[in-house]
Amino acid sequence: MKRARRTTPDEASLGGVFARSDRMVGRRIAGEFVLVPIVGHGAQVDAIYNLNRVGAFAWEQLDGSRSGERIVEALVAHFAVDRPTAEADYRVFLSKLLAIHAVSRVG
Repeated sequence: MKRARRTTPDEASLGGVFARSDRMVGRRIAGEFVLVPIVGHGAQVDAIYNLNRVGAFAWEQLDGSRSGERIVEALVAHFAVDRPTAEADYRVFLSKLLAIHAVSRVG
């Protein structure tokens, strides 16, 4: 089993702008949203990640142009969630994405 890379609090800051990795594809399949790693020759898929609707929404926002602050604002506007909860959830989600190399910081 691979060990996940530790994410520093600064990496998951709300001021950061992140983009989805070319190594990961997100797709809606039969009502579910999944992230699938793209593999090269000889590599094996370690996991397929299933996202809930909040995670899928946040994933789609990570386009390399929006800061975490703007994504949190979109989460608050789109879902019945208060700002502190949206911030905490976004930071945890982003940390997990960074650990599996699904996103990278822009700039």
